[in-house]
Amino acid sequence: MTGTASEASTLPRVQGRHRNRALAGRRRVRALQLVSEGRTYQQVADELGYANKGTVHHLVQRELGAQLVESVDELRQTEVARLDALQAVLWDQAMSGDLQAAKMVAGIIMARCRVLGLLSTTRPEVKRASSNCGPRTLVISPTDCRHTGCPTHGSFD
Repeated sequence: MTGTASEASTLPRVQGRHRNRALAGRRRVRALQLVSEGRTYQQVADELGYANKGTVHHLVQRELGAQLVESVDELRQTEVARLDALQAVLWDQAMSGDLQAAKMVAGIIMARCRVLGLLSTTRPEVKRASSNCGPRTLVISPTDCRHTGCPTHGSFD
């Protein structure tokens, strides 16, 4: 516990709006370490000089989210590299007409698209050229030649 107290004492206490990003980053990491050791948010706030425990809670949650995003990005990059290696092995065979290799390459491409989030789970909305496009009602008179089955224009039936 003395090691943690001496480490905390090397970090300057916050006074006013903190603008030193490197120091702020070290303080966030330190706050996360202290919370993971079992300290309360109030204890961390007192030790590191934050205004209140809510500030510590907010920055710890944000730091955890950032670490999760970094971990997911690293995993995504690893999986894409694996898929790239598999595709490289099969590519020449697929391009030379091997149907089984082509199917496998297509599967690898689809897997890569899923890993990278390129596949949409919903159909894209169809954009209309103008607001006039859409269902319309056509009113015809009983004397219209198409109503009676004109040989030139056909009929509505």
